[in-house]
Amino acid sequence: MERGRQEIVYLMGGSILDRMAYRLLLQKQLRIEVTVDSAFSPTAVWDALRCKPSLVLVDADSARMEVLDAVQMVPRLCPGASILIISATVEPSLVQSWSSCKIDGYVVKDGGIQELRLAIEAISEGREYFSAGVKQNIIAATTNGKLKLSRREAELLPLIARGLTLRDAAKKMAVSYKTAESYRTSLLRKIGVKDRVELARYAIRERIVDP
Repeated sequence: MERGRQEIVYLMGGSILDRMAYRLLLQKQLRIEVTVDSAFSPTAVWDALRCKPSLVLVDADSARMEVLDAVQMVPRLCPGASILIISATVEPSLVQSWSSCKIDGYVVKDGGIQELRLAIEAISEGREYFSAGVKQNIIAATTNGKLKLSRREAELLPLIARGLTLRDAAKKMAVSYKTAESYRTSLLRKIGVKDRVELARYAIRERIVDP
C-alpha cells in the first residue's frame, strides 16, 4: 500500500507485546508504519497524540468508558485526525455505543486484512468506511446527536448518576425493583459501560447532571 508519509497512532488495550504484534502485522501485511502505539489511559493517549497523527487506529472489541474517553480526546487534541475503529463487535446494541464519538470508519475483524486495507485506503483519501450494517446501527442510536434512550431509561439515568440506590430510584419512579433493574441493564448496554460509576461519568460528561 503505497502512500505518502503519515503519522499513525494505534490505540489498543492489553500488553505492550499485544501492541507490538499488531504493529508488526500492519507493517508486514499492509506496509503501514505505526508512529506510536498506546494504551487507553488519558496520559498515554495524550502522549501518543503529541505526534499530531493524520490517522488513529482504535482496536477495541467493546466501547468501554475508558475507550470512549480516549477516542473523544482525539478531535479535541488533533482536530484533523481521522479515526478508524477495529472491532470484533457486530451486535447492534453494542455497536451503538460508538454513537457518542465522531469516527470516520468501523471495520469488523471478521472482514480480515483485505477489508482493513480497503478501510485505511478510503479514510486516507478522505472518505468514510464502515463494515456492512455498522453505520446504520450507529445512526439508529442517535437523535439530534444524542444517545436514544427510552423515556424510563432517561428518567433513571440522572437518579443513579446522583447517587440514589436502585431501590430508591425504583420507588421514586413508582416501578418495581425488578423493572428498574431491567432499565439499568439496558442503560449500561446502550451506553457501553459496566457499572454505576461509569454511568455517572457519562451523565456528567453529557451534562445530564452537574459534576
